Amino acid sequence: MTGSIPLSTPMIEVRRMDFDFGKLDQQDWYRNNPVLTAFMSVLSGTFPPGEQMFIESVRHYKDRVSDPELLAHVADFTRQEAHHTNQHKLANEALESLGWKAQEIERRVEKAIGFFNRKRTPRERLAATVCLEHITAIVAEYVLTHPQQLEGMHPSIKYMMIWHAIEEIEHKSVAFDVYMTTGGKRSTLRRIMKAISVLFPALTVGRTFYLLWAARRMPSWAQTKEAWTMLFGKDGMITCIKAPFKDFYRDDFHPEDHDNRELIERWKAEIEAWKVS
Repeated sequence: MTGSIPLSTPMIEVRRMDFDFGKLDQQDWYRNNPVLTAFMSVLSGTFPPGEQMFIESVRHYKDRVSDPELLAHVADFTRQEAHHTNQHKLANEALESLGWKAQEIERRVEKAIGFFNRKRTPRERLAATVCLEHITAIVAEYVLTHPQQLEGMHPSIKYMMIWHAIEEIEHKSVAFDVYMTTGGKRSTLRRIMKAISVLFPALTVGRTFYLLWAARRMPSWAQTKEAWTMLFGKDGMITCIKAPFKDFYRDDFHPEDHDNRELIERWKAEIEAWKVS
């Protein structure tokens, strides 16, 4: 598919946010649970180098995009991701001071991405971005539809994650549209997604164990069970994203098949209220 495709991306709003991570003064800041805290710290450490890869892979094909609307979306996507990177870097500094080696995770992920990029073509790098953007979008939708999972999280991290989730949903189709309008093949997407669906969870789990070990935190059985339930229980994240994850393999899949506009508007109001509080 090399021509233009119908674009149904909702408005992408670039928000300038500033979270007070200086108030993050409790080591186990997520439900007083070291497993949950380590898991979220790994994700925060992963975002800066990951989002830089997203920006570079999409911008590599910008000159091949002729649709002015999509070009505008690429610019907004870039600005959103750059601001995400900045805020997560600040969060990672605070996490590091508490004993969670989020900055070490940044360095490890950056090194892994460098290795990946040397082995893959620009088209495969963009395909990887499309796959990871799908994963972040469905996780973002899960976060915003299961607000009970945010309970017990330090406010500075909680509202950063809400803001990040809103914007991941807003720009969820940009990389896909660039990929498809510049001649990308769905077979490549499926091949890359199969690899990512194994590597990404495995690396995230391994890095979570590393952070627990580095912080000298030994979770109790109850804390481990709580983390397991939040991921694999009836309303757990992995359980709930299985169906939208599989949609990616449909021949007619487009990220905007799931309309999240009402969800975005509802949580935008929450963010705006928090900003003025």
